[in-house]
Amino acid sequence: MKPTLLRLRGRLAITASILALLAACGPTAEPVTPPPPAPPELPAAPAPKAENPIEKGDPQRIGEDVKRLASDELAGRGTGDAGAQQAAEHVEKRFRELGLEPFGDADGSGKGFKQKFSARVGAKVEAPTVSLAKKGQKAAKTPAAADVITAEGAQTGEAKGEVVFVGHGVTATAASWDDYAGKEIAGKVALIVDGAPKPESGGKNAEALRDFKSVRYKLRTAREHKAVAAIVVAAGEELPAAPENASGMGIPAVVIKRSAAKALFPEIKWDDAAVSSSKAAAKPKALAGTELSVATRLEPTFADAWNVVARLPARAGSKTAEEYVVVGAHYDHLGKGGTSHSRAPGSREIHHGADDNASGTALLLDVARRFSKLAEKPARNVVFIAFGAEELGTLGSKHWVEHPPMPIGTVTAMINADMVGRMRDRTLVVDGTGTAAAWPELVNTANAGLSLTLKLGAEGFGASDHASFTAARVPVAFLFTGVHDDYHKPSDTADKVDVGGIDLIATLAARLTQAVADRPERLAFVEAPAAQDPHKGGGGGGRGFRASLGSIPDYAWQGKGVKLTGVRPDAPAARAGLQAGDIIVKLDKHEITNVHDYVFALGDLEPGREITVEVERDGKRVALKIIPAPGR
Repeated sequence: MKPTLLRLRGRLAITASILALLAACGPTAEPVTPPPPAPPELPAAPAPKAENPIEKGDPQRIGEDVKRLASDELAGRGTGDAGAQQAAEHVEKRFRELGLEPFGDADGSGKGFKQKFSARVGAKVEAPTVSLAKKGQKAAKTPAAADVITAEGAQTGEAKGEVVFVGHGVTATAASWDDYAGKEIAGKVALIVDGAPKPESGGKNAEALRDFKSVRYKLRTAREHKAVAAIVVAAGEELPAAPENASGMGIPAVVIKRSAAKALFPEIKWDDAAVSSSKAAAKPKALAGTELSVATRLEPTFADAWNVVARLPARAGSKTAEEYVVVGAHYDHLGKGGTSHSRAPGSREIHHGADDNASGTALLLDVARRFSKLAEKPARNVVFIAFGAEELGTLGSKHWVEHPPMPIGTVTAMINADMVGRMRDRTLVVDGTGTAAAWPELVNTANAGLSLTLKLGAEGFGASDHASFTAARVPVAFLFTGVHDDYHKPSDTADKVDVGGIDLIATLAARLTQAVADRPERLAFVEAPAAQDPHKGGGGGGRGFRASLGSIPDYAWQGKGVKLTGVRPDAPAARAGLQAGDIIVKLDKHEITNVHDYVFALGDLEPGREITVEVERDGKRVALKIIPAPGR
């Protein structure tokens, strides 16, 4: 390297060192742009408020459940039919999806959702036999098998006796009509014309006598006049369907075609209007030299049925964790009709039962869905029950009350939904509010913001499953939107159901259930007065009759007489001393063999006229005096 360059490099290095030293000793330089001030500390954003699942309905799922239950595939969900079992399985599937506990076993073991019981669903009817022997004739006459059928209300048995023609077989004192002319036909066979007479006077008598045309009534009247059997002559060549109920009126009986009657009993002028449409009561006419033998045999048939039961357990540590609230609805219906419950006589079409009670079952499932999503469980257990065999006499709910998986006294309330799918003008009936003093306030509070027009009824009895709980002294609330023209007809279809209305009622039901489940004190049962307004059906209290007793029949009872589930407070039955468990065997002058006898006997009572009622109680027969009240 050259010496000149070395000297220059040295001077530059010394200069750089001096500048660096001066920089280290001087003040810190200001930045060109000052930094922005630090942002103030803001409060943490609140966590989004969790939505209360009790308030959140699922109309789509409600609609799907109604359509499934009311589908052609389930064929009306008649007890004993495959459709009813499929409906039970649908409910069980929904409960499983919601993660609810199985609670169907009577011992509470939690092994399954289904509680099995047996339901009487019909009758096995053997072909009847009829034989007529006449004095002077070598061979007895027997109608062809196709010309005779066992009568509805016939009793299993055999009988024979002289034939006595008694016209239409009606005894109706109030309508000034008596085909028996006040006489007994003891040991004889009553020959009766089907249908109702048409009195010459017309007017009120004609209207009243139409109520006496049922074959069951005719058999009961023949029995009360001491007949040993009856043969009813049809209006033409069409016979009724075979009986589907083995409950008989006390005597064997058949129905025969008009042509068969002409062949067997030519001495009667069957084509004469005075016979077929009598305008005056008949005088009993004995067919001398005749002896008719009649034999009928009916056996009740039974089928398996199920309640489907699930539980949402109470939260741990709750002081009321041993108590229960029940939410219920029945899932069965009428199958393909053909029963006395159908309002389409003779129809064998599917009775879809969309409102009765696919609507209530869908509501039950939606309330269960809402509760299954609660972050904190309620203070009491909530039990969800889909009842079977309600249409046969609330058999499922009665079985559950008699065989609960825990003491029935631990059930603090029952909320029942039956026919909630046809809401009109946002109106909801809530019956049973007289069974606990707190119900009206609880129901009105549950309606906050829903703007439903509530019609509160006090009575806890009625033609649905809540009545079984009322009889067990459990406070009940019954949700119902009213009867309509499609009730118990094939036309009760899913397309007519108001899904949005069910969703609103489900919100009220869920709120009500939560309020009862979480309130510190349990509801106290109160004996509610009888209803003044009929809703669905009747409860045995006299609706539709001139006179009322205030008795509650046990429609599941299969023995002789009519067993009482209970009596309404401050009603004639209660004042007379009738009690739950009594079996009525005689009412006034009428022997009572079954509930049909009881209904006919009620129709004969007069308000204010004291009568005697005889009951079996603890193995003894007890006679009580009772003064019927006016019917409603």
